[in-house]
Amino acid sequence: MLVALEGPSAAVLTAGILLMSRARNLGQRLRVEAVGDPDAITPVRGPALLHSPVLASGGVGRDLGLGALVVVPGPPDEPVATCLAEDGLGEWFLLDRAGDGIHPATRAFVGLCRDGDPARRELGRQLRAAMQALGCPAEPALVDLLFGAPAPPLVRLAAALRAGRAMWPGRGHAITRFLRPRSWTREVPDGPCGVDELVAMREDGRLDALLDHLAPGVRAAVDRWLAAMAQAVRGPEDAALLCALVEVGAALVAMAPQGGLAPLAPAADAVAVGLERALGAAGGSSDATAALADTFRFLGGRFVPAARYAVPVPGAPPPAGRLARWRWLSEATRRAADRVDAIWHDLLDPPQ
Repeated sequence: MLVALEGPSAAVLTAGILLMSRARNLGQRLRVEAVGDPDAITPVRGPALLHSPVLASGGVGRDLGLGALVVVPGPPDEPVATCLAEDGLGEWFLLDRAGDGIHPATRAFVGLCRDGDPARRELGRQLRAAMQALGCPAEPALVDLLFGAPAPPLVRLAAALRAGRAMWPGRGHAITRFLRPRSWTREVPDGPCGVDELVAMREDGRLDALLDHLAPGVRAAVDRWLAAMAQAVRGPEDAALLCALVEVGAALVAMAPQGGLAPLAPAADAVAVGLERALGAAGGSSDATAALADTFRFLGGRFVPAARYAVPVPGAPPPAGRLARWRWLSEATRRAADRVDAIWHDLLDPPQ
């Protein structure tokens, strides 16, 4: 059997790979041709991290033993393009690899730890110690995940702790150790706030109501730190750090009594565990579509300039920008995988 496919490069290559793999598994011979110039394939470059059975089956960023985790290497000073959703079909964001942070709150945290003022540097040390007590090393990428991932605060916290404890096995205490037993509140501040709002929360008692849900020794230390940090704010990044911490902390103390963080979705859990590998991924091919093309050729696929009865594989044209292009690749390959069943059915039982 012979089938020619035409459409966006990522979709065509994915459909071709899946069709040839299916034919081999069934002991059938199938030749697949892709209409287009292989030198004109749109590059989608790493570093990147996601969980995608479709891309992993196409040979993109796959290591044996890691299942559908996709880790695409890239320049060591480039941030990691990351998505917590299955097949990369959610919002994409960046995680730092250069040590400075991407999110403003992360940059403020790094700045505190490096500040020439001993008082501000001590605030950074205390925050770093608090993270380590939870089993989360003070790695800028983890802080970016905690503050910058497009997810609710408790999901971000669970992902950061999962990633941190995968990097630092056996370290850290349970979160419930730092909370007062049987404490519960449903009053959670809505989203990020400003320093002025924090001052108002302290004056009208809302901040004390939240802090009262912490264990007594922890509450006193957190209260002192927040008061000192509010006085040490120098700019919008410091304010972003202060408010991001209050946002996550408020969501944390709103958990049910004696409860714990909900388990992450499988894709998000795989990404969190694989973050350490992605932070060090600098060698090998950094172009995801080039990896698809290599797998396509390895399975026997060919590129042709034109075909008379080519089967269209739908897809949008590639956008500019690394995050937008990774979202485009994820959507194109997922749609192609969904289209394969119809193409395969037409091959076995062509319409009359």
